[in-house]
Amino acid sequence: MKALLTAVALVGLASTAHQTQAVEFVAADDSIATNLCMAFASNRPHIMLEELRGKQSLKKNIANKLHCNDMDLEEFAETYSLTRNAKFMNIELDTKTSIKDLTTQKAPATVVLSGSK
Repeated sequence: MKALLTAVALVGLASTAHQTQAVEFVAADDSIATNLCMAFASNRPHIMLEELRGKQSLKKNIANKLHCNDMDLEEFAETYSLTRNAKFMNIELDTKTSIKDLTTQKAPATVVLSGSK
């Protein structure tokens, strides 16, 4: 019984943590770089792949040269926990462990996103 209560409590904490960390990205312009950043920020590899189709750029070049909000893709992925697209783009992320007080988290933030020029 205690194990069941613990499992339910952990699921509740996980869903609360997921809700408090939600970030809404809004495109600053309609440039190719911003569209790539928006696709990367979606954290869905199929959306990133769709955005890469038809472009003459290679995935490796984009991973090395694209900057989103003046951050390289590695820093951007770490900042916003975009692990799925980081893995898709072959970006190594450092594994970090931290403890956050969930009660001090604010409502979902809106981030205006612009790509490198």
